[in-house]
Parts: sequence; C-alpha cells; structure tokens
Amino acid sequence: MDIFVMLTACVVFLASFFATVSGFGFALVATPLLSLFMDAKEAVVLVLLAGFVLRIITMVRNSTAFEWDTVLLVTAGSLIGIIPGSVALKIIHIEQLEIFLGVILLAATFLMGRRIEFEITNKTLGRLTAGILSGFFGSATSVSGPPLVLYFLNENMEKDLMRANMIWCFGLNGTLMLIGSYLAGTLQYVAMEPLNLLYSLAALLLGWWLGEQLFYKLNQHLFRRLSLLIVCAGAVGMLYSGIKELLM
Repeated sequence: MDIFVMLTACVVFLASFFATVSGFGFALVATPLLSLFMDAKEAVVLVLLAGFVLRIITMVRNSTAFEWDTVLLVTAGSLIGIIPGSVALKIIHIEQLEIFLGVILLAATFLMGRRIEFEITNKTLGRLTAGILSGFFGSATSVSGPPLVLYFLNENMEKDLMRANMIWCFGLNGTLMLIGSYLAGTLQYVAMEPLNLLYSLAALLLGWWLGEQLFYKLNQHLFRRLSLLIVCAGAVGMLYSGIKELLM
C-alpha cells in the first residue's frame, strides 16, 4: 500500500473513531493531520465529504435518541452566529481569532476539569447562546464544536442524549453549510485516486464501528473526560496554528 494512502486512511480512521465516541470532532482531528502531508484544498474536501458520510450514518443510528427542540434551538442559534462570525473574519486576522478561541477553550476546559461549573437558570437561552457561539466560531475559524460541547457538559446532560443531540446539531449544520458552499460556488471538487478514496471509506467505517463499541462501554465520567480531552487538543492546535501564523 502506498504510504500516502496509508497515512490518509489512518487519519480518517482516528477522526471517525473519536467523532463516533464523542459525537463531535471529525474535522478537529482530521484537518490538521491531513494538512501535514496533503494539499490543503484536497484535505478540506476530503474532510467535508467523509464527515458528511459519517454524519449520515450516525444520524440514522441516533434517529430516535435526540431532542428535536434542543437540536432546532441550537441550529437556529448557529445560523444567527454565522453572520457576525463571517464579518469578524473580514475585519480580524484569523490567527488572532484562533489564539483568542484557543485561550478561551483552554481556560474553560481547565475549569470544567476541576469541576468548576456555572449554574444554568434558563436552558432555552443557554442552548440558543451556545448555538450562536458555535456558529460564530465555526464561520470565523471553522471550529464550531467546542463551545457547544462545553455547554452541554456544563449542563450535565446524560452522555447518550448529549452525543445524540450533538450528532444531529452538527449533522444539520454541516448539511446546511455544504449546501450553502455548493450554491455559493465555494465547494471545489478535488479529484482523488480511487484507491485512496476506497481505503479512506473503509477506514471511516472501521472507525465508526469501533467507536460505537467503545461508546457503550464508557461511563458518564469517562465520556466527560474524553470530551474535555478532545476540546483541549483542539484548543492547543488552534493556539499553535494562530501563534505560528502570527510569527511568520
């Protein structure tokens, strides 16, 4: 097997595995790793398409486990946040946004790791705000998951419900973004070798299957720790990327 094909399959497997276990993080894991050895445009398109396939599978598998009112509320908030996020990207350098979000996420992860949480008196407002922040940072930095994950963890939502809600929230948002990108003409097709595509799909399905097996063996405490670990890793990656770009 070609080393390029093997590396691509390994990255897709890891991203699929962690995204299946936690309900988020496919792009957070796959994009920076693929960009190390693949053209940036090809990496983005592969992540979009592979992530879409994984979302369809997981949405079908969790079609009765999520809360419609929560998902629609978060999605509405995300759509609201996209506009100011797009404006912020035009007036603020992306590396500054990445550093800002990285610092905020690290601080929030540290506090929640220490079991320091904030009392939520209005869940409707809280979920709408989490959706707005998710949409804002998603359109400004392409990282939309952590704000929503941290909110749900702070709400102490049960792990099965939390994962199902996140799968559907990100599934709907991702589908809308894919349609919007296509209509705007910004979704460019990048040809991939059939063998690379085939192995990537096989790796994605294997990661999904193993992730499903592990998820049901995790208790609430381990699920929380894993979610915080993925958010922390994403925050460190954003800080590194932002500081690197700032110094260049």
